[in-house]
Amino acid sequence: MEMQTIKELTRTFDTDVRGAEVRGSYGTEPAIWLSQILDAAKMRFFFLNFCYITELQKGQKEIVIPMRKKYLGSSGVTYATSTPADGSAVTATVIDNLEGVTISPAMQASRVTISNYAIQVNAVDLLRAAQEELVYSIGDKVDQYIATTIGDALGSTSSIAYATSLYGGSATADSGLAAGDVMTTDLVADARKALMSKYKEYRAANTGAAGGATGAVTGTVLGNPWISTPDAPFVLFVGPAQELAFLKDSQFVNAAEYGSNKVIMNGEIGEYIGIKIIVTNNVEQVAANAEGPDAATANVNVNMTRCIMMKSQKAAAFCWGKQPSLKFWDNVPQVSQDVVLESAYAASVVFADAIVFIDVADA
Repeated sequence: MEMQTIKELTRTFDTDVRGAEVRGSYGTEPAIWLSQILDAAKMRFFFLNFCYITELQKGQKEIVIPMRKKYLGSSGVTYATSTPADGSAVTATVIDNLEGVTISPAMQASRVTISNYAIQVNAVDLLRAAQEELVYSIGDKVDQYIATTIGDALGSTSSIAYATSLYGGSATADSGLAAGDVMTTDLVADARKALMSKYKEYRAANTGAAGGATGAVTGTVLGNPWISTPDAPFVLFVGPAQELAFLKDSQFVNAAEYGSNKVIMNGEIGEYIGIKIIVTNNVEQVAANAEGPDAATANVNVNMTRCIMMKSQKAAAFCWGKQPSLKFWDNVPQVSQDVVLESAYAASVVFADAIVFIDVADA
């Protein structure tokens, strides 16, 4: 029994078993190198590119990311305005805003097994097809998991600043979205303001539930004011329906022209008022008559998407327990070839007040 990371397959010339021509070539081609496989997986990462990413070392089970619940700022630090009297001291500021976020990666493994005879008589490179399927799958699985993790952030309450919720049109919950309550450039500007302001809006149903608050905006709570920076920009994730809305909006199209050599991320269609706009099918999309992603348990009336604007590197963290690896196994007892993809990972929200949900109808 031999464990390999690369397998060279021989070409089949038997005209009786080669089948129809596939892209101008009969038979199989050499398997691509592992590094190329992992690079291909990265092409499916959209959310991951904007998370704080770390990795466990051998022998570690979990990692704790230190964080501030809220930056003290100018009002949280005590300053003396005159020289203290003899025997006294400048009033000390208590640093009581530190805590940690624990991330515990969990194993994720998948396997495809193909009989030796199927490989022998099939003109398609079945092993390569299998590895491509696994690579595509892990890329989407990781990114959709991150999108859901961020989308499950707690909504702001009257006492604690968490994620802010915005809705298309006049809706105050996903169940209230109607046709025409679509993404607009005004909503982008509102979300940007929500991230930058230290006063975070909370809504009537402000129980701090996962998925964001619902109901009318009833007040504000003090949180962290975020600024978009070159190393950690604001980023907005939208679905294909929102991309279409943007591409039909002359205000967005005119503003999103780069005219520079900026690095373009996966799915990026432009930059609007300093915010990177990323299009991906990995955002949460809900069909009509299914339950929406907000904290309410009501069904939605229209097809909708949860778009997310966040401060990159601050809103969420992702930890690899084991980066994806492919192994090929000559399974002699079962006269087959196995392709195994193994990984371990976990994600967590770090600063929930660095997240804004924008729930909109698709049309």
